[in-house]
Amino acid sequence: MSTPSSPGNPRVIREQDAVTTAQAIQFERPRLIGEEDQVRADFYALLANFFYHAPDDRLLQAIMISPEPAAESDRVLTNAWAALAAASGVVTPDALDEEFETLFVGVGRAQVMLYGSYYQAGFLNEKPLAELRTDLARMGFSRDGAVRETEDHIAALCDVMRALILGDVATPPATLEVQRRFFTKHVQPWIFQCCDATINNENSNYYKRVAAFAKVFFQIEIQAFELQ
Repeated sequence: MSTPSSPGNPRVIREQDAVTTAQAIQFERPRLIGEEDQVRADFYALLANFFYHAPDDRLLQAIMISPEPAAESDRVLTNAWAALAAASGVVTPDALDEEFETLFVGVGRAQVMLYGSYYQAGFLNEKPLAELRTDLARMGFSRDGAVRETEDHIAALCDVMRALILGDVATPPATLEVQRRFFTKHVQPWIFQCCDATINNENSNYYKRVAAFAKVFFQIEIQAFELQ
């Protein structure tokens, strides 16, 4: 499946990447990897952008014209992508900015939380975040100081998964076992609650399609990790 790749600014970056965000972006695809892993990385990049800020007109157009997967085994993903592409053709960036602010920012407290600690511990900045920071440091990642979101934000975690899949100039792609351990510990325990909260929120229109697509993609990731 060919997908629009829109890495944007990474929320979590490797320590050795010198280390401005602009420089980090230049390392987007430093190594040749398999087509399937490239698609996975592109999907993670896309989801990171969706949940970090509302998509602009350029990204909406790219989603509309991106071809769907043809394999029958990807039928559920195809349907979710088709719904997202259709919605991308009838929405405006201004409407999406408003929807994003209503759902994920809000006044005082967001209607939908995008932080793993909230779903795992009931509060922000709790033990799951501390454990995540320990694991990230061990793998050579640190939080980009230019952003306010903590490392357990869904966009930051998608950034990490993308980096693990692609590697960078100094670091080869992580093994599937390393990817699996990180995903099952820090993403899988709460990600479907977050997707369902987005899908079921009464103010979610475009983003219920985003979350539905994300949910299918994460389910496929889990199935693939279980088969390794």
